[in-house]
Amino acid sequence: MNKEKIKILIIDDSRAVQRMLEFIIAQSEDLEVIGAASDAYEAVEIMREVKPNVIILDVRMPRMDGLTFLKKLMSQHPIPVIVFSSLITKNPEIGVKALEYGAVDVIDKPIIDYKNMTTTLMQEARLLKVIRTVGRSKLSTKNTSFERNAVSRMAISSVATSSTDVVICIGASAGGTQAVKHLLARLPDNLPPILIVQHMPVEFTGQYARYLNDVCSMTVTEAIDGEKLQSGHAYVAPGDQHLTAEKHGAGYRVKLLGGEKVSGHKPSVDVLFRSAANVIKSRAIGVILTGMGKDGAAGLLEMKGANSYTIAQDESSCVVFGMPMEAIKLGAVDQVCSLDDIPQAMISLLNKMKNINHQPTT
Repeated sequence: MNKEKIKILIIDDSRAVQRMLEFIIAQSEDLEVIGAASDAYEAVEIMREVKPNVIILDVRMPRMDGLTFLKKLMSQHPIPVIVFSSLITKNPEIGVKALEYGAVDVIDKPIIDYKNMTTTLMQEARLLKVIRTVGRSKLSTKNTSFERNAVSRMAISSVATSSTDVVICIGASAGGTQAVKHLLARLPDNLPPILIVQHMPVEFTGQYARYLNDVCSMTVTEAIDGEKLQSGHAYVAPGDQHLTAEKHGAGYRVKLLGGEKVSGHKPSVDVLFRSAANVIKSRAIGVILTGMGKDGAAGLLEMKGANSYTIAQDESSCVVFGMPMEAIKLGAVDQVCSLDDIPQAMISLLNKMKNINHQPTT
């Protein structure tokens, strides 16, 4: 039996954009546009009749802007939303805000050729891939608002702040901006250094790092090539470079790499995790969070083979279970935890690592 088509609702005040998206989607037999709305109020009327699996949302619209609608929607009736706007390149804070509010992805809207709606768009393949990936996903309805966790801060107090020989590596994709925020903001500021690969356009990563820095007790910055890794700091991979670590004295420093995409991404979680497996070995913790595809799964397996500790986010708390699921299938994961439980799992491992080295599993 064929699967039911993925139902898509387009919300954009430009009729030309609506037609373009309708044309692109109509080429795929597994996708169906169930309505096109010019603003949020029209969208609500359509949604009363039929619930979409995916929403494609513009930002600048009459009566209610897209970000306001997104925030209201995700707090009441979570549905995968792809923000499709020409504003995000010029104003990266809009894209970061959209991801913060729960969008699964943000895609730059191209200049429309009004005479030729069949013009090939660089974004078309990406848009269709995201629709298919999240179209059958069920978003977590858990309340993602939180306060910094004082209990976790106390539990980690015995871990030396100078533990720069330990490095925590985190990889995430769709849904990861919120997951990474949720994780880091519950951690204290005396952790070993943290390296983060979040699939995100280059225009967003600096803004995203500043956003995390504002809500977390640790210092969060966009990674700079050659900088020494410090305890109490988290480093976000730039959106157009691979993030790795290299040995530097008793600790490590950032090594950014160019080159081609790996596992379909640049930065790639696999590249980060493989670096940890090769350089940091048993003094590393790898954490794979929500995300589409399989980037990070093979790298996490290499980390486990190097006697690193590995953690995956569980399905119930993921926006998209793809990356953790692939890692679990490979046997790359020591622990599977809900997003809420990952901070304590990390803390327990760090306290353990303070006194002993991770021994090979038999």
